[in-house]
Amino acid sequence: GIVVRDLATGAVRVVIDDEGELIGADGMGNTLVVAVSYPGQPARSEVSLVEGSRVRWRQTLKLAVGVPALLGDRVLVPWAGQRLSVLAAANGLELARWNFTNMVVGHAVVDRGRVFIGEHGLVRVMEDIPDHRDGPIALYAPLKRSLPGQPAIMRDGSKPVATPDSATNKVQVDWRVGLENEGQSAENDQLVLRFYRTVFGLGAGVDEVRWLRIFEHDVIGTSIEPGGTWVATAAGNLRFLDLTGATRFERPLGKSLRSINLRPSGFVPSTLSAASPQPSIHDQLLTMAQLADSRMAPARAFAIDRLATLPDATITAELIALCADVASPEPVSRSACARLATREIGEVEVLAALRTRGSFLNGVAAPPVGALAQAAMRMKLKQAAPLLVTQADDPQTTPADLVSVFQALGAFEHRPAVNSLERFVRMHHAEPAGSELGPALYAALSVLGDLRAQTTRSTLEDVAMDPLSSEPVRVKAREALGVIDTPPSAPKVEAVPVKAKPMTVAAPEPVQAPVDPRPYSLDSAAIEVTIAPLRKTLQSCLSHGEGKLKQARLSLVVTGEGKVEGVFITPSSLQPCMEPALRSAKFPATRLGRQRLTQTIDLGQAESASQTAPATEDVSSSKPGIQAVAGAGNKPAQKPSKPADSAGSKPEADTAAKPALKPAGSPVAKPAGKPAAKVGAP
Repeated sequence: GIVVRDLATGAVRVVIDDEGELIGADGMGNTLVVAVSYPGQPARSEVSLVEGSRVRWRQTLKLAVGVPALLGDRVLVPWAGQRLSVLAAANGLELARWNFTNMVVGHAVVDRGRVFIGEHGLVRVMEDIPDHRDGPIALYAPLKRSLPGQPAIMRDGSKPVATPDSATNKVQVDWRVGLENEGQSAENDQLVLRFYRTVFGLGAGVDEVRWLRIFEHDVIGTSIEPGGTWVATAAGNLRFLDLTGATRFERPLGKSLRSINLRPSGFVPSTLSAASPQPSIHDQLLTMAQLADSRMAPARAFAIDRLATLPDATITAELIALCADVASPEPVSRSACARLATREIGEVEVLAALRTRGSFLNGVAAPPVGALAQAAMRMKLKQAAPLLVTQADDPQTTPADLVSVFQALGAFEHRPAVNSLERFVRMHHAEPAGSELGPALYAALSVLGDLRAQTTRSTLEDVAMDPLSSEPVRVKAREALGVIDTPPSAPKVEAVPVKAKPMTVAAPEPVQAPVDPRPYSLDSAAIEVTIAPLRKTLQSCLSHGEGKLKQARLSLVVTGEGKVEGVFITPSSLQPCMEPALRSAKFPATRLGRQRLTQTIDLGQAESASQTAPATEDVSSSKPGIQAVAGAGNKPAQKPSKPADSAGSKPEADTAAKPALKPAGSPVAKPAGKPAAKVGAP
């Protein structure tokens, strides 16, 4: 139940209730006022006045009651969230009632002879308070901000006090209205946050950390007094900290504690020990950020946020280490990476981290590439671009980090990154919808378009038509092609008045490696141009072969320099005739390297090619796998419509010119059941 004990001896004076829940209490001398609530419906509350060892009176309310206060012969009782009643301490009769429509009234507080009411802030009760029940009212509260555990500036006055083992006793803020400025400032201009083992001294009117202390045991009670703060720990130690957080007084209480409510009423020890020098605020925050305690993750993240506001380039290196620490709880590393991504100083530290290559065997952790890429963008650090390309090619770089890396390469307009981006797109373009590589794939396609590299056209067209690519990927590839085909807009030139300036020597622009002009792989247009001069020779070999052959299948191995180094013909009887001609073919050089090409040659190709007039066709509306991927500016021929069948006649064969030779493993899939395409006119 709710038990009242003598403060000096601990003897029980009276038991008020064994069913209700304690809302709050206040006392003066031998008199105590207690507010109790009863769970269930309808709502019921009770206010009792205890005098000595007896309950002098009880008042029952049908609505929720708040935390009361006792001032001389008056009892102040907040209730129903917006009402304040003044009762006579002698008999409990109501002397006055005020209804406020402009604030929540959950607490009545008496502090050094002054009376305050409120919950989201406090206002002093003066003679004119009845005139301020409507309209604007000047509540005072310390500056609200995001804090670990997000404790309320004052607890909900209608809720019962926390049980002794509740985490609320260990995560709480404490402040006190100062004597100056008519209740519109905080004592010591300070807000104290306790979070388990840590106490933060915060500015009341500005968002800053002035000091912090880390203790061996949880802090379960604090109280602000002029010139410092009382702190009690679960181990039973009571300390008085000055305005720098230094311990000036310490006394063991002789027993461990579960919870404590400190009400020293202005008491400050008369004898204070000398204050030991405290570390700098940077060192205090860094120690907190590195603290190995799983419960302290929100406080560590809070310390990292404050550490990042300090103007020092060395903090960039500290954030890099905190962001890369895989052993840290997720809120800690996330906060460190987010703060690192917004750094604008520390270029040397960013470049040094990007030069690091993670190695499991050597025990070297991979750097936080994504956050470093974002920091490099904010610093406009173009020297980081080659290092980002190297990190993008590293298998240890996570898909999430690749997004930021690709975006940074696009922001720097780093054209040497085209080869790496194109290789990534070719390798991963068929990822299923929802893959973790999806965002990185979209970013790579977008950057390829922004860099306007014409050499990537064949890759983008292949991806745009590949049925194995997801629809969003195909759309992104088409968008990139559209950007490549759109000439860049001329930059706006604003007239600037000419002013005489001293002669200066401009720093040389960084020299970028030239973009490789070779296509990534052999497309159908390039293959047709190479095979066209040999077609008559190959068909002659077919027509003069044994057994009146109508068709032959060719398989060629072509090096990256375009040289034919392997020829395989079916049937093999045609090998002696066709191989010399095919060996003489010279294909365009590519970046892909060695490729295997296949082709079907038959006697009907020449006649079909001569009878079919070339026509244009929209690449985006054609079926993938039937037509070749055209080169820059080329479009494949359109298949002519079939004439209506006459009685007893067969429809004419498809004689449209279609390239048949394509690289093995090309992402353009061949539809099931379709014969191999024939070689037609280029």
